[in-house]
Amino acid sequence: MSINRRTAIRQLAFISAGVALLPSCFHDQNDTEDQQRLLEELTAAIIPTTDTPGAKEVAAHLFVAKMMNDCATAGDRTKFQNGQKAFDTAAARMTGKGFVQCTPAQRESLLSAIEGRKLPDADLNFFYFTTKRLTILAYSSSQYYLTKVQVYELVPGRWHGCVPVKAQGGQAS
Repeated sequence: MSINRRTAIRQLAFISAGVALLPSCFHDQNDTEDQQRLLEELTAAIIPTTDTPGAKEVAAHLFVAKMMNDCATAGDRTKFQNGQKAFDTAAARMTGKGFVQCTPAQRESLLSAIEGRKLPDADLNFFYFTTKRLTILAYSSSQYYLTKVQVYELVPGRWHGCVPVKAQGGQAS
């Protein structure tokens, strides 16, 4: 079997790309699912479901994860991940179980402690307040919010062609 130089270079490029992408296939899937579940429950605690959909229904946790992965710096991503671990550890210290397993009252007391700056961990505070800010942004830019709560109208808005204009004397012209 004879092989020409173009074929050899192409096959070498495919093999090199495969070797470069191979490490990304070996990450721990359970760890990622646990982190996503924690993020989902935290966003649901920040904007709970009532008679209106909450953060869980508008998938705010996916927005937070996407913004951190795509728009944050590497340093901020590291602080966010460290803060997420510290957040779950703080929940375990306060309640004896992880945040996902906590009752709503336990979750509220933990979030109140963080809001009151009673937990001095900088990464934990970065994680919580970043998640809170992005959750509010995700909710206020969701389709539900912009169509049912605060109806969004494109600029310049509606045009009203025939509107009576009052003259300076107070009479309509």
